[in-house]
Amino acid sequence: MRWLDHLELDPTVPWIQMGTRSLGDRPWLVADERAESELWLRRDLLTNQADEVLIEPPRAAGAAQELEAMVEAEGLTVVNGPSPLWRLGASVQEDFCLLQSENSQWILRAGVLCFPSRWRLTAKIDKPLLGVHAPVVGYADGLGSRVDRLISGLGNRTVLRRNWFIHPDSALFQPDRPSQDPIVEAEYCREGLFVRSERQTLRLLPKSGWCVFTIRIQHCSLDQLLQARGSDFAAWLDRSDAATRDHRGLSGEQVDQLRLALS
Repeated sequence: MRWLDHLELDPTVPWIQMGTRSLGDRPWLVADERAESELWLRRDLLTNQADEVLIEPPRAAGAAQELEAMVEAEGLTVVNGPSPLWRLGASVQEDFCLLQSENSQWILRAGVLCFPSRWRLTAKIDKPLLGVHAPVVGYADGLGSRVDRLISGLGNRTVLRRNWFIHPDSALFQPDRPSQDPIVEAEYCREGLFVRSERQTLRLLPKSGWCVFTIRIQHCSLDQLLQARGSDFAAWLDRSDAATRDHRGLSGEQVDQLRLALS
């Protein structure tokens, strides 16, 4: 799980940041050993819960077709299906959101979101990025229009960023945000808490001028993170502030249990 090396565990780095970097020679889309099981789940969701995970209005048809051609140009096989975003959602482990520029803002117009991290595509569609990120404390003041300007200035570049959270739920399909997570007691923390990370990319579609935002969920047990970067995580837990820990999914009570688990 080399992706664990890319988690930002420096407690001095504020969590409210764009944190983007050039994709460089890294792959745009990534596949791993979980591809078979994840694609089975994605196809099941697209078949049986399409109204929850897929929105593809006629206005997005050109951008969706352009995106499908770009994915095929990467040498990836796209399965048969009723529409471009359906086919993409059933073919790769990434989710795709399509954004359209309007009045200097980027608006979420379409997407296939099989593995949401506590948000629903239906609740965010046709909203500007500020509205999409409305639940994120500090987004408006900390990032706000900077993200819109970043996308507008991408040119032919692709940028990459990553976030991460810790939740007591390993499900990939997590559309609902609980009012409060249950507390996992110290003796169960290692296997009862899970690291969930989003590998995100942004790139413009040259023909349509739309933007594609990819989201690739990578996850593991807390124990696997501790085996890979135990000292880094312990330092982060000890030195980060309460607001940062809360953003990552850790309440004060859960932090107390984690500290017992690591002692």
